[in-house]
Amino acid sequence: ARAMGHRGMMEGSSRGGRRRRRCLACAALCAALLLSTVGPSAVLMSVPQDDTRSRTRGLWGFNSAWELFKLHVAGSACYLSCIVEEQCTCQREIAVVQEVRQLFEESRRKKAGLGIGAAAGRAAPNAEETAAAAQLEGLAPLAIKIEVCNGLINQRIALLEGIALGVILGAQVLLPVHMPFNGVELPKQPTRTMDRNLQRLERMFDLDALQAGATELYRDHWCKRSDEPASKTWCHGFQRPALLYGNATEAMEDAISILGRKRRNVLSLQWGAGAKSEALSVLEAAQREFYAGVANLGGDAGSPHVLLDLGCTLFSLAVDETTESWSIFWRLNRHLKHESDVHEQAAAVKAHLASLVVAAQEKAATFGFAAPPLEGGAPGYNVLHLRAEEDWQLHCVAWMGLRDGNHRDNCMNNTMLVHNVLLSEGVHPGVPLYIATGLTRAELSAVRIEGPLGSPGLVGLQPLFELFTVALKEDVIDLHPSWATEQREFYAAVDYELAQGSRTFVGNSVSSFSAFIIIDRYRHSRPSLHYNGGNIPLAEDFVKPVKSLSVPTLRQPLKWVFALNVNNASDVSNTFWEMTKVAVISAKRQTDLVAVCVTTAPPTSPVAQWLVGHGVRVIYHRPTWADELVQRVESKGAEEKMRSHLSADPDAMLGTFLRIEVPVLGLLDEFVLYTDVDVMFTGHVDWDVILGQDKYSALRGSTDFARGKGLSRGGRAGVRDLPLYFSASSEMEKSRLPGRLNAGVMLLNMRALRESYDAFRDFIFSSSSLDWPAGPGDQGAYKTFYSETSVTWSESEGRHTTLTPIASFLPFELNWKTYWPRNDFARIIHFHGPKCQSDIIPYKTRAEVTMPVFEDILEDCARNGDCYRLCEEFFSYLGGG
Repeated sequence: ARAMGHRGMMEGSSRGGRRRRRCLACAALCAALLLSTVGPSAVLMSVPQDDTRSRTRGLWGFNSAWELFKLHVAGSACYLSCIVEEQCTCQREIAVVQEVRQLFEESRRKKAGLGIGAAAGRAAPNAEETAAAAQLEGLAPLAIKIEVCNGLINQRIALLEGIALGVILGAQVLLPVHMPFNGVELPKQPTRTMDRNLQRLERMFDLDALQAGATELYRDHWCKRSDEPASKTWCHGFQRPALLYGNATEAMEDAISILGRKRRNVLSLQWGAGAKSEALSVLEAAQREFYAGVANLGGDAGSPHVLLDLGCTLFSLAVDETTESWSIFWRLNRHLKHESDVHEQAAAVKAHLASLVVAAQEKAATFGFAAPPLEGGAPGYNVLHLRAEEDWQLHCVAWMGLRDGNHRDNCMNNTMLVHNVLLSEGVHPGVPLYIATGLTRAELSAVRIEGPLGSPGLVGLQPLFELFTVALKEDVIDLHPSWATEQREFYAAVDYELAQGSRTFVGNSVSSFSAFIIIDRYRHSRPSLHYNGGNIPLAEDFVKPVKSLSVPTLRQPLKWVFALNVNNASDVSNTFWEMTKVAVISAKRQTDLVAVCVTTAPPTSPVAQWLVGHGVRVIYHRPTWADELVQRVESKGAEEKMRSHLSADPDAMLGTFLRIEVPVLGLLDEFVLYTDVDVMFTGHVDWDVILGQDKYSALRGSTDFARGKGLSRGGRAGVRDLPLYFSASSEMEKSRLPGRLNAGVMLLNMRALRESYDAFRDFIFSSSSLDWPAGPGDQGAYKTFYSETSVTWSESEGRHTTLTPIASFLPFELNWKTYWPRNDFARIIHFHGPKCQSDIIPYKTRAEVTMPVFEDILEDCARNGDCYRLCEEFFSYLGGG
């Protein structure tokens, strides 16, 4: 089947190639048939009245095998090509069925006293064959030979799935003798060769411990199935080992080779790994028939042996939490332990991490962090599995370029922004951070990832080292210069042991290494996350938990993001700083929102320290365009500055424009709630409030966005739904019309805004002004760029162009204005325009209007609004904060 597959690919458009490809769908069924046909033959041989029917149908001839073949593949693609179209290319598989039948016939004749030589006209066994036959006594009637491939975790999965197949089929497993210690996979390049550095399997794994656990599992599995023929092999009498490995594998392979050449009671069959998972149910039925045949020959002693050579068994079994394969797989994983050398190296790194605890806590304290709580009586450590090596970058280019219908967009995401991911996800800088990587400290400081997979302009991971106390292998282990190639998998095993013992594990979900650990930690309810966001391919397709581990479309609790510009380290307007404090304190008291602040303040500034001390997750960021924006504001004319109360304040303008950076700073969420700092929370805010209970219930738990589904969905403009780009509520008057929206409170579609970020930024800074057709400042930029244009014409006005923002609707209660009447159901109060300290209280106490642009609003506030009462509540938060 493998050979035919290669030819089919090469012959592409040829008729013969198409026929071969059609037949590949039944390759596994053909292999299963090799086993399923032997049982009925043995049963027929033991019942006299069936002999006549056997002879009539030509049981041992081609026709019988052909009919049984049709029986097992009816309805399949191979059946259609072979039977209906009569263009079958699977005769070779049918011929091999005949080989298995002949093997059982010889065994039957031997049992009947005819002897193999008499049956087949062969000479008696020689000394070599006699010794091989003695060796064969340790082999179960049905056995499978497996191999491993790729990197450490893929090799681990291949071992676990291969042995799990053995358990399910009642087949003894011949483990590989060697494994690659350099399992790196590079795209095909004619100038590069790979040295796999093959080492014996026991150099990596404690195979004795695996043997004990696997043999116990076989017994438990088959003793619960006493009515199955295979239980006689694995549950009753002599307890044979479940696994053969090392020298035992080599000796058994030699014996099989000797006896197989002479057809002495053994048949070795090649079976490619391509479609085994789909054929498992057929295989299970086949092994029942096989063991029934063995029983009819009088049991294991003297019975024929069939060995299936499966090759690399990576992803050969569908491991699903809803099936028994899940418990078998993970029980085997518990017994697949690394050798003592791996544990010794991991222990040395753990000791080093423990010595860094005080330094980590002291550094974190300068940022405003309190000491982290102990876990199990110890501070512990965190692990970051960071993939940025050359082979990974090449792999991602190839992987994301595949066009196979699967969603592939997150292979390198956030690599250069991983420090922001850690901070926004609440990973404490006071806990030492071990980076599991194939790069050195110097290489991490110089890494650059550009193009469609990277972050243009960013060089090195220096912010990660500045904010966290970092440890690497090189800090502890005396590494050989070629450690990252020749001993790649050994040190990956050290990383694996460290990851398993960490407080929080952070990895790249496209990496099998990270994905496997995330799935395993899910089983034990231990915290983990993937810094690249999106889905986890391994968990979606191969090792499938009941709960999706991809980033949910609607994460709960919801992240609330705000931006704060701080000039000269700690200088911030007292009015804006007090509003920020009220926003933070009220959100903490009234909601369970996860507060995230994007600020230009340095980490050690009093502003940043206060935010961290009040539970805000802070991202320290100054945009590359900040100076240009400030210069534009400062150069505005007097008339232009009158269009907005922010237009004359460069610092305030930079603070509000910071919001355009939110989608590109490494937040994992598909949607976040953004507000200006001049808000006060007066009630709970969650997805029920934002979308309505019915719509939220329909989307709860969904991971559609992470899996590439629903990316283009978005409610129509003015409709309460998930936004195509953003949702907002109205400005001065309560209106659902998108053209009258206010950007002070927004629900951001992070994926869509991230994908359009470059174009949006270029749109803003390609203009000589900060005023746009839809209005001034960042709000005008959003309403102009993310809009639909319609053109109308009339005789009186001529041509008229209308811009309609593509914005979904947020309930009024999420952007309730102080100058509107009192609303006890309002959840977010927006001090839009006049502020308590500088405008509302002076007007109330002295009838003073500090900014003429606010005079009408202040009059409305005094007549019909609720601003005085809300300001009292505002100041109460300051008094208690």
